[in-house]
Amino acid sequence: MNKLRILMYHKVHINRRDYLTVDVQQLKDQLEYLQKNYHIIRLSELMAHIQEGTPLPESALLISFDDGYRNNYELAYPVFKSLQIPFAIFLVADFIGKSHLHDSDLQQFLTVEQLEDMQDLAEYGLHSNSHQDLMNLPENLWHSEIRKCISTLEALPLTVQKAWAYTYGNYPRKNNELIEKLRLAFIDNKVTCAFRIGNRINKLPLKAPYHIERIDIKGHKSMMSFKLKVRFGKLF
Repeated sequence: MNKLRILMYHKVHINRRDYLTVDVQQLKDQLEYLQKNYHIIRLSELMAHIQEGTPLPESALLISFDDGYRNNYELAYPVFKSLQIPFAIFLVADFIGKSHLHDSDLQQFLTVEQLEDMQDLAEYGLHSNSHQDLMNLPENLWHSEIRKCISTLEALPLTVQKAWAYTYGNYPRKNNELIEKLRLAFIDNKVTCAFRIGNRINKLPLKAPYHIERIDIKGHKSMMSFKLKVRFGKLF
């Protein structure tokens, strides 16, 4: 059975590693391993698979970043460029070009010029307008949060894929009524798919395009742990 792996990164640092951050050498080592062992795809290829049934290659793997930190351009992009590996960034629309208090610290976020410069390898998806957790918003505000994110990003000189990454990986897990309402909100706004965390590997063809699993990459884990997690997903 063909499978799809999707990795989720956040930040890159020169030499610091933590649960949200890989360092530059660590990222390079991981990407070289992935390039040798998996077929790395673009977000647009996954969209074509969902929308048109275009087949994905064996051992397909998508690399994604969340939030849009400036270090994705300054430190990650040169590594991707040197290896000619595509990747995706799910952007918080209201954070672009700003310094913003996020993750309990003042963070620098990607500028429009940096986003433009990366478009040879980077593709962009949706990660809310203001990093609101949809599950903490009243249902009547779901549409506005989704629409604001889309309209803000589509006004920029970027190609934006209508793929949503849930903030905090949070979505209505066991409430079928809310799941259906959220699915309809995405469909109304022409959002093709949405990504959670889950740390599992997706079986193809995808049966639940609004609950696609991603594997959370943590910088404080070893290379062996990384390889096992990518290969097998959640181990326990």
